Amino acid sequence: MNLFYPPVGYFFTVFFRSASGFKPSDLLGILDINFKEVSGLTAEIGFDKYQEGGVNDYQHPLPKPAKFSNITLKRGLMIDSPMVAWIQDAVQDFNIVPKHLTIILLGPMGIPFAAWDVTNCYPVKCEISGFNAMESAVVIESVELVCQKHKRILLSDLLPF
Repeated sequence: MNLFYPPVGYFFTVFFRSASGFKPSDLLGILDINFKEVSGLTAEIGFDKYQEGGVNDYQHPLPKPAKFSNITLKRGLMIDSPMVAWIQDAVQDFNIVPKHLTIILLGPMGIPFAAWDVTNCYPVKCEISGFNAMESAVVIESVELVCQKHKRILLSDLLPF
């Protein structure tokens, strides 16, 4: 089903939801679905090498659990939104409330092309771009989220047909 191949990286959306299941307050996060950039969808399996006794010409690579990089979201500075409040609670009040994210890459006409489910994430870094009176640039807020794991959602799981 390669109707939309190759995909473009500029048409996507991000949905936040409570880690404990859907709550009506999750609907307030509709303001927090548009971002300039999403990065960090990286997973890596590490390994240890084991030297078998009496075997001198090779080592056995033994896999370790996967490591998942932090997810970074960037967008124009929002004055107030549920995500801003969530970040403030975590960074200023140390009230850590994990959330789940769904990152959806969209194809033509907004049809999902690919998606990733990010579990148990919370903010660990927040950065506001610099101010410069000599430029007419949008102020960008960047938030870095640590996550437990992320996984690719298959297209067949997204579409009802």
